[in-house]
Formats: sequence, C-alpha cells, structure tokens
Amino acid sequence: MKPRILVVDDSSSLVLSLSELLKINGFEIDTAFSGIEALHKTEAEEYDLVICDIEMPGMNGLEFLSRIRKDYEKDLEVILMTGYLENQYFIEAIRLGASDFIHKPIDSKQLLRSIQTVLKRRKKHKDFSGFYHNLEKAEFHFELNPNNFSKFDVSEVFHYFLKQNLNLSHNVLNEILICLDEMVYNAYIHGTLGLNMQERVLEHNKLQNLINERLQQPEYASRRMRFHFCLCNNANTIKISVEDDGPGFDYKIWINRVANDPKLNLEDNGRGIAMLYHLADKLEFEDEGRKVTICKNIPVNNRK
Repeated sequence: MKPRILVVDDSSSLVLSLSELLKINGFEIDTAFSGIEALHKTEAEEYDLVICDIEMPGMNGLEFLSRIRKDYEKDLEVILMTGYLENQYFIEAIRLGASDFIHKPIDSKQLLRSIQTVLKRRKKHKDFSGFYHNLEKAEFHFELNPNNFSKFDVSEVFHYFLKQNLNLSHNVLNEILICLDEMVYNAYIHGTLGLNMQERVLEHNKLQNLINERLQQPEYASRRMRFHFCLCNNANTIKISVEDDGPGFDYKIWINRVANDPKLNLEDNGRGIAMLYHLADKLEFEDEGRKVTICKNIPVNNRK
C-alpha cells in the first residue's frame, strides 16, 4: 500500500509541482491550500505524512501543527517547509513534534531523503513499555566498523528502543532522534571519513564513490564509532554519547557562533551543532570534539 502524503501550501504552483514529484516516486498524494483546509482533511482522513509550509496566511504551519497535536492528538509526521526560520520558531516547531525542515527553494533530492527517513519511523509497532518503565536504569554500548556503517540504520536502532519500548511522547522522541541523526552523521562524515564541505555536497554517486575510496585506506578504515546510551528512570533523563576516532575540531568556535546567531542555520555547514544546541538540555564535547554527549530530561507528563 502506497504511503499517503498531504501537501500543504498557499502556492498552488508549488503544491502541484511537489504532488507530481511525489506521485512519480510512488506516493499517494492529497493536497490542501491552507492550514484550515489541511486541518479538516487530517481530521477526516488518515495520512502517513504531511508536508506543510510554515509561512501561510490565516492558519500558518506552526498553528496547524499545534492544532493536530493538542486538539486532535494526532501522532502524525509533519515536515515543515520554510524560506527563513528564526530560532524561536524552530524550537517551537520541534516542541510541537515537527519531524524535519526543508529549506525553500525545495531541493527534490533532499525532500525525498527526508520523507524516506521520516516514514521509516512509522514502520514498527511492538511495545515493551511495561518492562522498561519498571527499570531503574538501562545502559548499552556498541562500536561500529565504518565499513559496515551503511548496512545499519543506527538511529532506527535507537528509535525502536525509545518509541517501542519506552513509549515516549511523539514530541520528546522527535527531539532525541533529530539530535541522534545529527550526531551520527557528523561522526561518520566528519570524524571517520574526514570529508570537507565541498566533498559533502557532491552528487550522490560521486559522494558514494569517494566514501568507498576512503574506506579502502587504512587511515580511515581503522577508525571506529562508539555509541553509549543511558536511561535513568529515577531521574527521568536520557543520555546519549557518540564518539569517533577522527582528528576532532574546534567545537568552541561553533558553539559560540550558534549561541550568538539569531537565525537558525538550516544549511549543511553548522546545522548539526545548531540542532544539538537548541534541542538538548545539556550538550558536552570531550576529547577535542571527538566525543559529543547530549542529555535530555524526560518529565513524567511527557510520556504517553
């Protein structure tokens, strides 16, 4: 059965062009041209995903997201489109459970990647929450060979554990997974493979060829990525660390830049640290930037 996607924007030309793109890529598409119309449709119909513009007259994207979360309690994935996003709006959108952000003008490859990532989060539904809710503490640690990294979806491992086992609210789970995706991506691309800005934006096949070439070199193939997860139910906190064997980086400069920038950077360069800085309750770097740790507080009323 094809995934159902609702595309929402007050620009009819954008809605139609995105609809055609998504239909070609195997999705069933419905459309709405305002937040109010989208709200009515999500109330009456079932969708796997909504792609919605933030800047719309009347009910904007954030108001729409707020209504489906608070009034209708819909556990619905929502990707927001925006040309400009200030930090306060970004944080509000994440708190409301936005699944991802796409910068306008829309990059079709980026949009399709985002859709594929988000839809993967909806696939598994086993629930062992009773067991895990009664644990005082849970920890696990694992290490990955970079040659095997592409065979696994690390964030999906955490997603399965967090959502299916801990039964966290959509909003809290969403914040943790976004942080984790950025931590894993930066550890692999920057730390393990040592790719620079120009190399990271290469066309997909060229980038994959470059990655394969790097992994043939002992300098890169010998590096490892280490993950540590700790849940403390008594303190209602989750702590996740990702560590790599790369050269490290001057994280203090980036933290200072993010802290003093009123506009959220949605571009690849600096996006990861910006996400972590705004979403984590505590963010720490160690070993010259090779190890990053986030701590997320989980209030009892933020569990389902």
